Amino acid sequence: MKTIAILLLVGVAAAAAQDPASDPRKRMIFRPGEATPEATPTPTPTPPPASRRVEPPAAIEAFFLALQAGRVEAAYETLVRGTVIADRREDVEQLMERTKRALDSYGPITGYETLDVSESGSRLVRHTCISVNEDLPLRWRFYFYRGPEGWKLIDLRVDDGLAELFEK
Repeated sequence: MKTIAILLLVGVAAAAAQDPASDPRKRMIFRPGEATPEATPTPTPTPPPASRRVEPPAAIEAFFLALQAGRVEAAYETLVRGTVIADRREDVEQLMERTKRALDSYGPITGYETLDVSESGSRLVRHTCISVNEDLPLRWRFYFYRGPEGWKLIDLRVDDGLAELFEK
């Protein structure tokens, strides 16, 4: 009798040690009070990082860090990913080309400062920044919209209209 009990315990321990992921049978869960089992729910997959929306300040920081590293294309690709702007490929390419020319004229970017954050309601925000360039700064205005999926860029303007910063 002791031999049978020991063999049963060894068999139970071996079955418990088996990896449930390698078991071809589905795992069933019996909820208290229910007569029929329910299949183990499949966890909801986490979206890949590229589809996650970031807050405007983080998006702006990533943009300027890429520009600082001389990666103009990467800066724009990341900034406009998942937006209607990305669908207008010609516009994005023009922005990249103008940015490259501006960096040639005003010098490489060594940093940036956020000068103003203006909200229009709870879903629209504008961040006005200057890039700290070697020769002269540039003014950057980023317009973001908070939709059902989070914040996304809807417009970007860059110029050298620095005098306007002092006029209210």
